[in-house]
Amino acid sequence: MRITNNMISNNILLSLSRSKYALSIYEGQLATGKKIQKPSDDPIVAVRALKFRTNIREVQQYKSNAEDAISWMTVTENSVSNIIEIVKKARTLCVQATNDTLGVGERESIITSLKQLKDQLANEGNVDYAGRYVFTGYKTDQPLTFTKAVTDKSYTITEEFTKDDIESIEKIIDEDPPASPRIVNVDRIRLGYSNIENSNPKIDKIGTLNVNTINSNDKSAYEPQSGTVNFLQDTGELIFNSEDKAAGKIPDPLEFKYIKDEFNKNDLNPIHYFNCTDNDTNVVYDNDRDNIHYQVSYNQSVAINSLGSDLITKDLFRDLEEMINEVGKIPDSDSKYYDLLKDSLGDRFNELIGKIDGHKDGLLKQEADLGTRINRLDLTINRLDNDNMNFTDLMSKNEDINIAEVIVNYKSQEMVYNAALMSSTKIIQSTLLDFIR
Repeated sequence: MRITNNMISNNILLSLSRSKYALSIYEGQLATGKKIQKPSDDPIVAVRALKFRTNIREVQQYKSNAEDAISWMTVTENSVSNIIEIVKKARTLCVQATNDTLGVGERESIITSLKQLKDQLANEGNVDYAGRYVFTGYKTDQPLTFTKAVTDKSYTITEEFTKDDIESIEKIIDEDPPASPRIVNVDRIRLGYSNIENSNPKIDKIGTLNVNTINSNDKSAYEPQSGTVNFLQDTGELIFNSEDKAAGKIPDPLEFKYIKDEFNKNDLNPIHYFNCTDNDTNVVYDNDRDNIHYQVSYNQSVAINSLGSDLITKDLFRDLEEMINEVGKIPDSDSKYYDLLKDSLGDRFNELIGKIDGHKDGLLKQEADLGTRINRLDLTINRLDNDNMNFTDLMSKNEDINIAEVIVNYKSQEMVYNAALMSSTKIIQSTLLDFIR
C-alpha cells in the first residue's frame, strides 16, 4: 500500500490532537482540583458527586434544624425553671398563711406577694423565641395569657369533665337573718374562669338535672335543691346536690358550655385551653395538642415545644386565685368566725398546699422531659457532625484529584506531546526532492 505525504500528515495531526487532548485533561484537573469537568467525562463519578452533595446539604440542614430546636427548647427550659420557682414561692407563702398569729398587715403582704407571683406566672407563659410564643403550639402569634384587659372579645367555651373532677370542699354559711355561721360540705366542679357574666350556660346530657344560674352571695348558692345544679357566675363553680351525686345523676362525662365576654390582664387565653368559638368572627378553636416537630435526621423528628396548658394549667391559675381569696378570709381573733374558720381554713390551706405540690411535681416531670429531648438533640448533632465529615471525605475521594499523581501524568503527557512535535517536524521536512538527491 502506498503511503502518501497527506496520509502521514493526517496521522501526525491526529496523534498530536489526541496527545494535546490528553494534556488538556490534566491541565483542567490541575486548574480545578477535580477529576472531571463535565458529566460526560465520567458519568459514574458525576452521579456519585451529585449524591454526596445532596447528602451533605441534607445533613447541614438537619444540623441547622437541630440547633434551632435546641435554642427554642433552651428558652423554654429557662421559662419552665422560673415557673417552678414561682410555684415553690407560692407554696411557701401558703404555708406562712396557716400561721394563726398573722396580723392584718401580714395577710395583706402575703396577698400582694401571691398576686405578683400570679402575674409573673402569666408573663412566663408569654415568653417568645424570635417573635414566636413558645407555649402556644401552632398559634405562635397568640399569647398564652392576655397582655391587657380585653372587653371587646366574646367566646363560647366548652369544658369537659369526668366524675373525678368533682371535689368536696367546706364552705362557711352565714345565715340571714344573722345567726351562728355553719360549715357545709359542698360538691363542686370548678370552671376555668371566674366572673362569668351575661352568659347562657347549658349542660348537655344532664338527664333530669336543671341549671340554676346565680351568684355565690345567694343564700342557697352552696345548697342546691335536689335535681338542680347551681352555676355560680362570679366564682365560676358548678355546685351539685349531694343526693344527686350519691344517686349517680351527675353525667359522666359532663360537658358544660358558657360564654365569657370580658378578660382581665393576665387571664388565660381560652383558644389555648378549651374548645371554644370566637363569637365575633365565628372562628372555631379546637383544643388539640399542637406539637411542633422539627426533622433533625433521616426519618427522625422531635417535638420542640411544650404546651402552656401542660405547664401553666387552668387548675394552677384557679388554685392561686383561691389561695389569694382564702388568705383574705383569715379572721381576726375577735371575729365571730374565728373559732369556726380556724380549723376549716387550716384544712383548706393543707388541701391547697397538696395541690401546689401536685402542680410542682407535674412541672418537674415536664422539665425532665424537656431536658431529655435537649440531650437527645445534642447526641443527634454529634452524629450529624460525624455524618458530615464522612460524606465530605467520600465526596473528596470521589471528586478531588491526587495532585502528585496528576502532576506526574501531566509531565509524562507533556513529554509525549513534545516528542510528537519534534518527530513530526522531522518527518514532514522530507519531500520527493530529498529522495531524488
